[in-house]
Amino acid sequence: MLGGMSAPIRKPVDPAAAPIPAEAPRAPTEAEWAAMSPAQRQQAIAALVDSMSQEEIDERLAMAEGDPHFDAKVEARDTLRAWFGRRGRRIYIGAEMKVYYPGEKGFTPDVIAVTDVDPTPRLCWMVSAEGKGIDLAIEVHYAGNWRKDFVDNVVRYATLGIREYFIYDIPRGHLKAHRLPPTGVRRYESIPSRAGRYRSEVLDLDLAVEAGRLRFYADTAELVTASELVGKLEGMIEAAEARIEQEQARAEQAVGQLSAAILMLLNARGVPASEEARGRILRETDVDVLGRWLQRAATAAAVEELFLESTGR
Repeated sequence: MLGGMSAPIRKPVDPAAAPIPAEAPRAPTEAEWAAMSPAQRQQAIAALVDSMSQEEIDERLAMAEGDPHFDAKVEARDTLRAWFGRRGRRIYIGAEMKVYYPGEKGFTPDVIAVTDVDPTPRLCWMVSAEGKGIDLAIEVHYAGNWRKDFVDNVVRYATLGIREYFIYDIPRGHLKAHRLPPTGVRRYESIPSRAGRYRSEVLDLDLAVEAGRLRFYADTAELVTASELVGKLEGMIEAAEARIEQEQARAEQAVGQLSAAILMLLNARGVPASEEARGRILRETDVDVLGRWLQRAATAAAVEELFLESTGR
Protein backbone atom coordinates (compact mmCIF):
# COMPACT_ATOMS: atom_id res chain seq x y z
CA MET A 1 0.00 0.00 0.00
CA LEU A 2 1.27 3.52 -0.85
CA GLY A 3 -0.78 6.63 -0.10
CA GLY A 4 -3.88 4.49 0.47
CA MET A 5 -3.71 2.98 -3.01
CA SER A 6 -3.37 -0.69 -3.69
CA ALA A 7 -0.78 -2.01 -6.14
CA PRO A 8 -2.15 -3.07 -9.55
CA ILE A 9 -2.79 -6.76 -9.94
CA ARG A 10 -0.58 -8.31 -12.68
CA LYS A 11 -2.31 -10.94 -14.75
CA PRO A 12 -0.25 -14.05 -15.50
CA VAL A 13 0.93 -14.30 -19.09
CA ASP A 14 -0.59 -17.19 -20.97
CA PRO A 15 2.21 -18.79 -23.08
CA ALA A 16 -0.38 -20.21 -25.43
CA ALA A 17 -1.65 -16.72 -26.22
CA ALA A 18 1.79 -15.38 -27.19
CA PRO A 19 2.38 -15.05 -30.94
CA ILE A 20 4.46 -17.82 -32.46
CA PRO A 21 7.51 -16.41 -34.30
CA ALA A 22 7.39 -17.13 -38.00
CA GLU A 23 9.84 -19.80 -39.05
CA ALA A 24 12.50 -18.85 -41.57
CA PRO A 25 11.32 -19.78 -45.07
CA ARG A 26 12.79 -22.77 -46.84
CA ALA A 27 13.75 -23.07 -50.46
CA PRO A 28 11.64 -25.35 -52.65
CA THR A 29 12.70 -28.97 -52.67
CA GLU A 30 14.18 -30.42 -55.85
CA ALA A 31 10.85 -32.06 -56.68
CA GLU A 32 8.93 -28.83 -56.08
CA TRP A 33 11.39 -26.86 -58.18
CA ALA A 34 11.20 -29.34 -61.04
CA ALA A 35 7.38 -29.06 -61.09
CA MET A 36 7.43 -25.24 -61.28
CA SER A 37 7.04 -23.18 -64.42
CA PRO A 38 9.67 -20.50 -65.16
CA ALA A 39 7.28 -17.82 -63.87
CA GLN A 40 6.63 -19.77 -60.66
CA ARG A 41 10.35 -20.16 -60.13
CA GLN A 42 10.88 -16.42 -60.42
CA GLN A 43 8.06 -15.85 -57.97
CA ALA A 44 9.62 -18.33 -55.52
CA ILE A 45 12.97 -16.57 -55.69
CA ALA A 46 11.36 -13.14 -55.25
CA ALA A 47 9.40 -14.38 -52.24
CA LEU A 48 12.56 -15.67 -50.57
CA VAL A 49 14.41 -12.42 -51.25
CA ASP A 50 11.56 -10.30 -49.86
CA SER A 51 10.76 -12.47 -46.83
CA MET A 52 12.43 -12.03 -43.48
CA SER A 53 11.28 -13.95 -40.42
CA GLN A 54 12.02 -13.00 -36.82
CA GLU A 55 14.58 -15.77 -36.85
CA GLU A 56 16.40 -14.09 -39.73
CA ILE A 57 16.12 -10.67 -38.07
CA ASP A 58 17.72 -12.09 -34.94
CA GLU A 59 20.43 -13.67 -37.09
CA ARG A 60 21.20 -10.35 -38.78
CA LEU A 61 21.37 -8.57 -35.42
CA ALA A 62 23.76 -11.25 -34.17
CA MET A 63 25.90 -10.70 -37.27
CA ALA A 64 26.33 -6.98 -36.47
CA GLU A 65 29.84 -7.23 -35.05
CA GLY A 66 31.09 -3.74 -35.80
CA ASP A 67 33.64 -2.30 -38.20
CA PRO A 68 36.37 -4.96 -37.75
CA HIS A 69 33.97 -7.68 -38.89
CA PHE A 70 32.45 -5.67 -41.74
CA ASP A 71 35.77 -4.31 -43.03
CA ALA A 72 37.44 -7.74 -43.06
CA LYS A 73 34.78 -9.44 -45.18
CA VAL A 74 34.41 -6.54 -47.61
CA GLU A 75 38.18 -6.35 -48.01
CA ALA A 76 38.34 -10.09 -48.71
CA ARG A 77 35.50 -9.87 -51.25
CA ASP A 78 36.95 -6.87 -53.07
CA THR A 79 40.48 -8.30 -53.15
CA LEU A 80 39.31 -11.60 -54.63
CA ARG A 81 36.97 -9.93 -57.13
CA ALA A 82 39.76 -7.69 -58.38
CA TRP A 83 42.22 -10.58 -58.64
CA PHE A 84 39.95 -12.90 -60.60
CA GLY A 85 38.52 -10.02 -62.64
CA ARG A 86 41.99 -9.12 -63.93
CA ARG A 87 42.53 -12.73 -64.96
CA GLY A 88 39.14 -13.24 -66.56
CA ARG A 89 38.41 -16.31 -64.47
CA ARG A 90 34.73 -17.28 -64.27
CA ILE A 91 34.19 -17.27 -60.52
CA TYR A 92 31.55 -15.56 -58.42
CA ILE A 93 32.65 -13.87 -55.19
CA GLY A 94 29.95 -12.53 -52.88
CA ALA A 95 29.64 -11.15 -49.35
CA GLU A 96 26.58 -11.47 -47.11
CA MET A 97 24.80 -13.28 -49.92
CA LYS A 98 21.79 -15.33 -48.83
CA VAL A 99 22.24 -18.95 -49.92
CA TYR A 100 19.35 -21.39 -50.42
CA TYR A 101 19.81 -25.13 -50.87
CA PRO A 102 16.79 -27.25 -51.91
CA GLY A 103 14.40 -27.70 -49.00
CA GLU A 104 16.72 -25.83 -46.61
CA LYS A 105 16.48 -22.60 -44.69
CA GLY A 106 18.67 -19.86 -46.06
CA PHE A 107 22.01 -18.96 -44.51
CA THR A 108 24.37 -16.05 -45.06
CA PRO A 109 28.13 -16.70 -45.05
CA ASP A 110 30.36 -13.64 -44.81
CA VAL A 111 32.10 -14.49 -48.11
CA ILE A 112 31.30 -17.14 -50.72
CA ALA A 113 33.00 -18.35 -53.89
CA VAL A 114 31.46 -20.37 -56.72
CA THR A 115 33.64 -21.54 -59.59
CA ASP A 116 32.80 -21.83 -63.29
CA VAL A 117 29.90 -19.37 -63.22
CA ASP A 118 29.46 -15.83 -64.51
CA PRO A 119 30.37 -13.21 -61.87
CA THR A 120 27.23 -11.17 -62.50
CA PRO A 121 25.39 -9.44 -59.60
CA ARG A 122 22.76 -11.50 -57.80
CA LEU A 123 20.12 -10.95 -55.11
CA CYS A 124 20.64 -14.41 -53.59
CA TRP A 125 22.26 -17.73 -54.44
CA MET A 126 19.49 -20.18 -55.21
CA VAL A 127 21.15 -23.55 -55.79
CA SER A 128 18.27 -24.93 -57.82
CA ALA A 129 18.29 -21.90 -60.15
CA GLU A 130 22.09 -21.72 -60.47
CA GLY A 131 22.53 -25.43 -61.02
CA LYS A 132 25.23 -25.80 -58.36
CA GLY A 133 26.01 -25.08 -54.75
CA ILE A 134 28.74 -22.83 -53.43
CA ASP A 135 32.32 -24.12 -53.43
CA LEU A 136 33.83 -22.08 -50.59
CA ALA A 137 32.63 -20.15 -47.56
CA ILE A 138 34.59 -17.79 -45.32
CA GLU A 139 33.25 -16.71 -41.95
CA VAL A 140 34.78 -13.73 -40.17
CA HIS A 141 34.40 -14.12 -36.41
CA TYR A 142 34.77 -11.10 -34.16
CA ALA A 143 32.16 -10.84 -31.42
CA GLY A 144 29.31 -12.99 -32.70
CA ASN A 145 28.09 -16.51 -32.02
CA TRP A 146 31.23 -18.62 -31.55
CA ARG A 147 29.35 -21.94 -31.66
CA LYS A 148 27.66 -21.07 -34.95
CA ASP A 149 30.96 -20.33 -36.73
CA PHE A 150 33.20 -22.99 -35.19
CA VAL A 151 30.80 -25.88 -34.51
CA ASP A 152 27.41 -25.66 -36.21
CA ASN A 153 28.66 -24.40 -39.57
CA VAL A 154 31.42 -27.00 -39.69
CA VAL A 155 28.76 -29.70 -39.61
CA ARG A 156 26.17 -27.94 -41.78
CA TYR A 157 28.52 -26.77 -44.54
CA ALA A 158 30.08 -30.21 -44.82
CA THR A 159 26.66 -31.86 -44.99
CA LEU A 160 25.65 -29.48 -47.80
CA GLY A 161 28.78 -30.40 -49.73
CA ILE A 162 30.55 -27.03 -49.54
CA ARG A 163 34.05 -28.04 -50.52
CA GLU A 164 36.06 -25.63 -48.36
CA TYR A 165 35.30 -23.63 -45.22
CA PHE A 166 37.62 -21.05 -43.65
CA ILE A 167 37.07 -19.22 -40.36
CA TYR A 168 39.02 -16.02 -39.75
CA ASP A 169 39.12 -15.40 -35.98
CA ILE A 170 39.95 -11.70 -35.65
CA PRO A 171 40.48 -11.46 -31.85
CA ARG A 172 42.89 -14.42 -31.85
CA GLY A 173 44.51 -13.57 -35.17
CA HIS A 174 43.97 -17.16 -36.23
CA LEU A 175 42.64 -19.04 -39.26
CA LYS A 176 40.82 -22.40 -39.26
CA ALA A 177 40.70 -24.22 -42.58
CA HIS A 178 38.50 -27.16 -43.59
CA ARG A 179 38.11 -29.21 -46.76
CA LEU A 180 35.97 -32.18 -47.75
CA PRO A 181 38.00 -35.34 -48.39
CA PRO A 182 38.21 -36.69 -51.97
CA THR A 183 36.45 -39.87 -50.83
CA GLY A 184 33.07 -38.16 -50.98
CA VAL A 185 32.48 -38.35 -47.22
CA ARG A 186 30.72 -35.17 -46.11
CA ARG A 187 32.80 -34.56 -43.02
CA TYR A 188 35.48 -31.89 -43.02
CA GLU A 189 39.17 -32.55 -42.63
CA SER A 190 41.56 -29.85 -41.45
CA ILE A 191 43.74 -28.25 -44.10
CA PRO A 192 47.35 -28.40 -42.88
CA SER A 193 49.27 -25.18 -42.40
CA ARG A 194 52.45 -24.59 -44.39
CA ALA A 195 54.53 -21.84 -42.81
CA GLY A 196 51.36 -20.22 -41.51
CA ARG A 197 49.50 -20.43 -44.83
CA TYR A 198 46.52 -22.56 -45.78
CA ARG A 199 45.97 -23.68 -49.36
CA SER A 200 42.58 -23.19 -51.02
CA GLU A 201 42.15 -25.52 -53.98
CA VAL A 202 38.95 -23.70 -54.91
CA LEU A 203 40.65 -20.31 -55.21
CA ASP A 204 44.08 -21.67 -56.18
CA LEU A 205 45.44 -19.26 -53.56
CA ASP A 206 46.98 -19.42 -50.09
CA LEU A 207 45.29 -17.78 -47.11
CA ALA A 208 47.08 -16.43 -44.04
CA VAL A 209 46.61 -14.00 -41.18
CA GLU A 210 49.41 -11.46 -41.08
CA ALA A 211 49.64 -8.20 -39.15
CA GLY A 212 46.05 -8.67 -37.98
CA ARG A 213 44.58 -9.00 -41.48
CA LEU A 214 43.39 -11.84 -43.71
CA ARG A 215 45.77 -12.03 -46.68
CA PHE A 216 45.77 -13.98 -49.96
CA TYR A 217 48.82 -15.22 -51.87
CA ALA A 218 49.36 -16.44 -55.41
CA ASP A 219 52.54 -18.49 -54.97
CA THR A 220 54.82 -15.95 -53.27
CA ALA A 221 53.02 -12.83 -54.54
CA GLU A 222 50.68 -11.18 -52.06
CA LEU A 223 47.35 -9.95 -53.41
CA VAL A 224 47.05 -6.26 -52.62
CA THR A 225 43.75 -4.89 -51.41
CA ALA A 226 41.93 -2.12 -53.24
CA SER A 227 42.98 0.44 -50.61
CA GLU A 228 46.59 -0.70 -50.82
CA LEU A 229 46.50 -0.49 -54.62
CA VAL A 230 45.13 3.04 -54.41
CA GLY A 231 47.84 3.89 -51.90
CA LYS A 232 50.55 2.56 -54.19
CA LEU A 233 49.17 4.48 -57.16
CA GLU A 234 49.00 7.65 -55.10
CA GLY A 235 52.60 7.08 -54.03
CA MET A 236 53.69 6.61 -57.63
CA ILE A 237 51.88 9.81 -58.66
CA GLU A 238 53.46 11.75 -55.82
CA ALA A 239 56.91 10.42 -56.72
CA ALA A 240 56.40 11.35 -60.38
CA GLU A 241 55.24 14.84 -59.43
CA ALA A 242 58.26 15.23 -57.17
CA ARG A 243 60.59 14.21 -60.00
CA ILE A 244 58.89 16.70 -62.34
CA GLU A 245 59.28 19.45 -59.75
CA GLN A 246 62.95 18.55 -59.29
CA GLU A 247 63.53 18.59 -63.04
CA GLN A 248 61.75 21.92 -63.33
CA ALA A 249 63.85 23.32 -60.50
CA ARG A 250 67.03 22.06 -62.16
CA ALA A 251 65.90 23.52 -65.51
CA GLU A 252 65.16 26.88 -63.89
CA GLN A 253 68.55 26.78 -62.21
CA ALA A 254 70.27 25.99 -65.51
CA VAL A 255 68.44 28.85 -67.23
CA GLY A 256 69.51 31.27 -64.52
CA GLN A 257 73.12 30.10 -64.73
CA LEU A 258 73.21 30.47 -68.53
CA SER A 259 71.66 33.93 -68.44
CA ALA A 260 74.15 35.04 -65.80
CA ALA A 261 77.06 33.53 -67.77
CA ILE A 262 76.06 35.40 -70.96
CA LEU A 263 75.90 38.77 -69.14
CA MET A 264 79.17 38.12 -67.28
CA LEU A 265 80.95 37.20 -70.54
CA LEU A 266 79.68 40.29 -72.33
CA ASN A 267 80.74 42.47 -69.42
CA ALA A 268 84.19 40.83 -69.24
CA ARG A 269 84.73 41.46 -72.94
CA GLY A 270 83.54 45.06 -72.63
CA VAL A 271 80.51 44.56 -74.85
CA PRO A 272 77.77 46.91 -73.62
CA ALA A 273 74.25 45.51 -73.17
CA SER A 274 71.23 47.78 -73.06
CA GLU A 275 68.46 47.32 -70.53
CA GLU A 276 66.29 45.94 -73.34
CA ALA A 277 68.96 43.36 -74.31
CA ARG A 278 69.56 42.39 -70.68
CA GLY A 279 65.81 41.95 -70.17
CA ARG A 280 65.55 39.72 -73.26
CA ILE A 281 68.41 37.54 -72.04
CA LEU A 282 66.91 37.23 -68.54
CA ARG A 283 63.40 36.46 -69.85
CA GLU A 284 64.53 33.64 -72.16
CA THR A 285 63.71 30.14 -70.76
CA ASP A 286 64.84 27.91 -73.66
CA VAL A 287 68.13 26.30 -72.66
CA ASP A 288 69.10 25.62 -76.30
CA VAL A 289 68.62 29.28 -77.27
CA LEU A 290 70.62 30.45 -74.26
CA GLY A 291 73.35 27.99 -75.19
CA ARG A 292 73.66 29.52 -78.66
CA TRP A 293 73.69 33.03 -77.22
CA LEU A 294 76.48 32.05 -74.81
CA GLN A 295 78.61 30.78 -77.70
CA ARG A 296 78.06 34.01 -79.65
CA ALA A 297 78.82 36.13 -76.59
CA ALA A 298 82.41 34.86 -76.76
CA THR A 299 83.03 36.56 -80.17
CA ALA A 300 80.26 39.12 -80.70
CA ALA A 301 81.32 42.71 -81.14
CA ALA A 302 77.83 43.94 -80.21
CA VAL A 303 75.09 42.42 -78.10
CA GLU A 304 72.67 42.53 -81.07
CA GLU A 305 74.73 39.79 -82.76
CA LEU A 306 73.46 37.32 -80.17
CA PHE A 307 69.94 37.60 -81.55
CA LEU A 308 70.70 37.40 -85.28
CA GLU A 309 69.47 33.88 -86.04
CA SER A 310 70.04 34.38 -89.77
CA THR A 311 73.80 34.46 -89.31
CA GLY A 312 73.84 30.71 -88.80
CA ARG A 313 76.41 31.00 -86.06
